[in-house]
Amino acid sequence: MWDAVLEELCAPRTQAGANLAGVLATPLMVSLARTMYSETPDRSPAELLDGERFPTAKSLEEHLLAGFVPAVYRHRAPEQSAGGRERRRPSWDPERAQHWLGYLAHHLVRLDRDQQDLAWWQISDSLRPSTRTMAVVLATALSITLSDWLICVIANQIGFGESLLQGLLIGPVAGLAFGAVYGVMVTYGRGAVFEPARVRLRMPGTRDSIGRRAIRTFAVRFRDGLLGGFAMGVGCACALALERSVYSGIPLTDPQVIERTLINMLCFGLIFGSAAAVVFGFMAALEAPVDVTSAATPVSLLASNRATVGRQILVLAPLLTLAITFGGSLTAHLLQGLLGPLTWNLPDGLFIGAVGGIGGAVSYALAFTAWGQWVVLSRFWLPLTGKLPWDTAAFLDDAYRRGVLRRTGAVYQFRHIRLQHHLGHTYRRQRTNYRPAGFPSAQA
Repeated sequence: MWDAVLEELCAPRTQAGANLAGVLATPLMVSLARTMYSETPDRSPAELLDGERFPTAKSLEEHLLAGFVPAVYRHRAPEQSAGGRERRRPSWDPERAQHWLGYLAHHLVRLDRDQQDLAWWQISDSLRPSTRTMAVVLATALSITLSDWLICVIANQIGFGESLLQGLLIGPVAGLAFGAVYGVMVTYGRGAVFEPARVRLRMPGTRDSIGRRAIRTFAVRFRDGLLGGFAMGVGCACALALERSVYSGIPLTDPQVIERTLINMLCFGLIFGSAAAVVFGFMAALEAPVDVTSAATPVSLLASNRATVGRQILVLAPLLTLAITFGGSLTAHLLQGLLGPLTWNLPDGLFIGAVGGIGGAVSYALAFTAWGQWVVLSRFWLPLTGKLPWDTAAFLDDAYRRGVLRRTGAVYQFRHIRLQHHLGHTYRRQRTNYRPAGFPSAQA
């Protein structure tokens, strides 16, 4: 099948043969040609000598680059595993696979650089901050709503209808609070806090010193927890006032209702704000840096980060519950004479604390950890919009096994920068609303 092509390459007699000889002088093009023709029985490499179809060397290169992904994603027979069993590869439609790979290649193009490392924790950066914030609002609102319903079922303090309404009111309020803090961090913090597995739980007093980095982390967590918790508390007070108005029939314009609501807004804001500030600050003191480059593969780093986040949730949930429960008692005691008679009994405190503890811990994991961002954005949001497959991790690992990607420690890379540029350019060319980015010129 290659005899005529090899004969022409050895002694080019036409311009097409000379062009092909120049193209196949690079290992990348040789590999692409072998994949497209040697592993595809229904195609003949003799078409590479068609001078009318490929008048220039560049047209030949573009042909090989364009045909590589469809060739490697065509249907193949199951592979034989070491034990003799058939091992089926995941089946991806070639057109969809090229679209997803093109999106990832386009994601690697930044306004200030053209990078090669495809890190799973940075894929969500391809979305606009407003889109990411909206996704976080929805995810955290859902987690708080579900936790409120769960605690209502366990405590059995209020009726089904009232508990349903309470969750539907408190969830969005909490989601907006988490989303506001997240939006500020993404806009002004450049998302550096969401890098994966750079922290692991440890007890204070171990060999690693806290250092300036940990102190800054503590201060940032304390500040963000205070502001976000206060906003959440104020919103929860308003939501509870609306819920009680619906079920008791007392109008919200009643002066006593307005006064009680204002007092609750202040008290709940202080309770939730102080609890979130102390607990998230304490979590910062339990963290120690971990070298991301020590991960053997992207999959192992993802699994490690998932385990770290799971441990954080197990610590955060009871700490937030206790901080809200007993912080509420302390706040009511301190403000008793100033704001009049305040009631914060233990059952109600535990109920509110459990909702805030479980929902707040899960919401923190979804909004402010690399694994949470991966789940919310790369596993749900991007697949919903068609930019990535539902099982993104399996797709990336399969692309590596097919030879489209390569692994470099904890990140993937396209097998060659030329392939990356081609896929990214093809993806951008198919988008009607795309405008080329302007790169700053180098200063002398």
